[in-house]
Amino acid sequence: MIEALVHASVVRRRAVLLVTLVATILAAFVAARLRFDALPDVTTNQVLVLTRASGLTPEEVERLVTRPIEIGLGGIPGMVKQRSVSRYGISSITAVFGDDVSPFLARQMVQERLALVGDRLPDGIDAPELGPLTGGLGEIFHFTIRSPERTPAELLELVELRLVPLLRAVDGVVEVNTWGGERRTLDVVGKPDAMARWRLTLGQLEAAVVAATGTAAGANLADGTSQVLLRGISRPTTPQELGSALVRPAVSGEPGLRIADVADVRWGSLPRIGAATSNGEGETVYVMVQMLRGANALQVMERLHARMVDVDAALPEDVTVDLVYDRSKLVGATLATVARNLLEGGLLVVVVLFAMLGSFRAGLLVALVIPLSMVFALAGMALLDIPGNLMSLGAIDFGLLVDGAVVMVEAVFCGAVGAALTPTKVAEWTRGVARPVFFSVLVILLVYVPIVSLTGVDGKMFRPMAAAVIMALLAALILALTFVPAAAAAVLRPRDVPAREPLVVRLAERAYHPVLRAATRAPLLVAAFALACLVLGGWLFSRTGAAFVPQLDEGDLVIQTERAPNISLDSAVREATAMEQVLLGEVPEVRAVVARIGSPAVATDIMGIEQADVFVELAPRSQWRDGLDKDGLVQELGALLAARAPADVVVFTQPIQMRFNELLGGAVTDVSLSIFGDDLAQLRDLAEQTAEVIAEQHGAVDVRIMAPPDVAVAEVRPRMLAAGSHGMVAADVLRVVQAIRTGVTAGYTYVGPLRLPVRVRLGEPPPASLLARVPVPTADGALIELEHLATVEQHPAASLVNHDDAQRRIVVGFNVRGAALGDVVEALKAELAARVPLPRGTRSVWGGQYESLAEARARLAWVIPVVVAAIFAVLLLAFRRLRPAALIFTHVPFACVGGILALTLRGLPLSLSAAIGFIALSGIAVLNGVVLLAQIDQLLAQGHDPRRAAFAAAESRMRPVLMTASVAALGFVPMMLATGTGAEVQRPLATVVVGGLVSSTLLTLVILPALYPFFAGRSRPS
Repeated sequence: MIEALVHASVVRRRAVLLVTLVATILAAFVAARLRFDALPDVTTNQVLVLTRASGLTPEEVERLVTRPIEIGLGGIPGMVKQRSVSRYGISSITAVFGDDVSPFLARQMVQERLALVGDRLPDGIDAPELGPLTGGLGEIFHFTIRSPERTPAELLELVELRLVPLLRAVDGVVEVNTWGGERRTLDVVGKPDAMARWRLTLGQLEAAVVAATGTAAGANLADGTSQVLLRGISRPTTPQELGSALVRPAVSGEPGLRIADVADVRWGSLPRIGAATSNGEGETVYVMVQMLRGANALQVMERLHARMVDVDAALPEDVTVDLVYDRSKLVGATLATVARNLLEGGLLVVVVLFAMLGSFRAGLLVALVIPLSMVFALAGMALLDIPGNLMSLGAIDFGLLVDGAVVMVEAVFCGAVGAALTPTKVAEWTRGVARPVFFSVLVILLVYVPIVSLTGVDGKMFRPMAAAVIMALLAALILALTFVPAAAAAVLRPRDVPAREPLVVRLAERAYHPVLRAATRAPLLVAAFALACLVLGGWLFSRTGAAFVPQLDEGDLVIQTERAPNISLDSAVREATAMEQVLLGEVPEVRAVVARIGSPAVATDIMGIEQADVFVELAPRSQWRDGLDKDGLVQELGALLAARAPADVVVFTQPIQMRFNELLGGAVTDVSLSIFGDDLAQLRDLAEQTAEVIAEQHGAVDVRIMAPPDVAVAEVRPRMLAAGSHGMVAADVLRVVQAIRTGVTAGYTYVGPLRLPVRVRLGEPPPASLLARVPVPTADGALIELEHLATVEQHPAASLVNHDDAQRRIVVGFNVRGAALGDVVEALKAELAARVPLPRGTRSVWGGQYESLAEARARLAWVIPVVVAAIFAVLLLAFRRLRPAALIFTHVPFACVGGILALTLRGLPLSLSAAIGFIALSGIAVLNGVVLLAQIDQLLAQGHDPRRAAFAAAESRMRPVLMTASVAALGFVPMMLATGTGAEVQRPLATVVVGGLVSSTLLTLVILPALYPFFAGRSRPS
């Protein structure tokens, strides 16, 4: 059937060429729809539930809000995990679903459960809300706005009124979030002494404010033949207007009591949960644009760039927009690295083709397979909605794409020596190698098929790569069996076949023949050498460290800092500003520094005031000081901050890396160790002991406990009898507590389009030490200190409560630098088991990238046997005998020897990227063995003895074997040596393939011919 296809393609060559041209044009139109990003989005399918619970401590939030919602969400079909964080005043629950569940269906099911849970939540708790539908690659555009002439409140109002509507209207944008600024309020601050003098309670003042605001609908009034709409409205827009409202009307000649008589009415602001600073210049407003999950990052960024023109026009002249982070730069740099590697690899392949074929036209014919295969592969990716990124495009080797075409053209060249080059002869020659070409490429295709079945994080990362390679190889195989024979018959002429072999081939033969003769004369020595290589490879494999995936160098840095949990917002702003000034003033590689403190307006990142993410924009690597690399810069920055701007915790990471870690494991570090139990104090003690042990381990850096220490809580408990003796109930005392700081919301007013809360407060917020002495006015005209109405005491309380599947946990996190992740964790497991034994009722679980590495190992434990079995099955199908199949199968372990040796020489760990390289290599290595053994079978059928057949086959097939191996290896060389953005992710895979091809080619050309007679026995092909 395969031979018939090749023959038909030659006979109908014009039709085949025309069909190829039309199909290429159509595929190019489809490929134009391909979406791009820097990396695959490995985020799990999750739904974020946010609930505000103002005034509740973390343990109260856990008990009253988080647990009821967790119970309500339990049992949703398709949900595989729940994580939650309970902080002061807010609950965040992450419901993780299986990848087979539609994200929209998941959100709908969660929303339906929340509707049932709402009745179980206490009064005063906001309704739970769903977080934006985005992922780890969603934070695509960050900027700040500043003005020396405007207050933080005015800047935030500009953002919310003018910028947010413009940016949210961009197709693909799902959320626009902010840090910093202030939210204005109209405050009525009661004066306790004046209220007592007029016998006015807080409740009466609140009622007066409520009565001063509102609207009333009046339908419409007739006006001749027309009508006029009627309404009543009382929305005071200035403090003076609200202050003139009456608390009590005039009675018996006494003047009326106005709000301004007993309270100061003024503009205020809500308590802030976050802030932002920029470049050491003080506070700013930080804006983050999030992309809809699955959208085309480059297209969304293009629309945002176009919309920023409107944004600039909408802002006053005194307001400046400063860019902080632009995903298109990373995407562009990553794709540029991929494009450069592919271009350089393609050029190397073409040069080798021209040099070893000795014919420009033949080389051009083979090289044409590269762009044609890529067009069809890109079209397939667009149709299957597989984005183009570092992994999906970066692993395509142009050398692999031309292997089949090389064998086809080389068969024409061999046949044309001393014979007429006619279409009939071309059909005959190409039919003779069609079967080995088909099975060789089929083996490579089959080894990628199990990768497509991977799940989890490793599946999200490598499935697109495998699918892209499969589509490219499938296109190349079809072209090799149809287009290449047709084009060879149509365009190749006798003069295109060189009279003698090219110089490169002659030099290679001159060096190869003595080696081949020596090997065939000393087969035992060759066998011993092969065995020694296998033993060496096994030993190196056992000593190679393990890692999940190489970390992408994103170009910029994020410094995560933590300070004392009781730090005030003003102090946090001052210290962040000082840090920015130190970094900008002392390190020339730092271009800009922006800090995000606390939580944003939409609390997708639940952080306390003590926490900050500091974005550090770095200069291009070409402008760095000589000899300085990324690790060296990080060490320099760490030492500088420790000396000049100390913080309790300083952790270095990157924007996407931080977000992926957080979304995958609930922690922002590479590795997390979760300790589960019920007693928070016991968990804290175990976490501190664990952190001490981890900090001593080589390679473990940025060690931190992912929960701040306990914070002081001032608790006010009404005393019923004492309050009752002054005409008050518990609710009155609690409203006093609320009025001291946050205020009691008594209505809303509008200033233009702004909706501002009207709050009633009681006096100025006192220091915590004087809380018990706050005077409270009563209805009988007395001023009673709060301590006479309630018990006021301070006590420590947890600042954060973390859950995983509804169980309390505390997380110890750390990053890994300068060592293999797997080695670090394995060493720590033994060390912690000996030094920090866990009490009964507690347990620990490793997470983060190590969890992903363990899951990937488990999946590869069945993927690799499946790949091996598939290769062997195809070899049996191709040769219909066990011995030749077994002989060719030895290419797999021998190729792995070269791969592991190359990793060792370059100091690279055995990452998942390298493991995928070994899987790919196992298929590539078999190709040349199939080509050589097919020639040996032909010689055996002609009556040659096995030794002579092996020697003659090796001589005649040296050029195609060397050519296919060279182009396959050289296609990966630029990826192996690249230093651009994203190169570190491709490097292990390319290193394995290049090193493995060297060793497998040695096996094909030297070891296999020498040992073949021992494997062949007396068998002959049927």
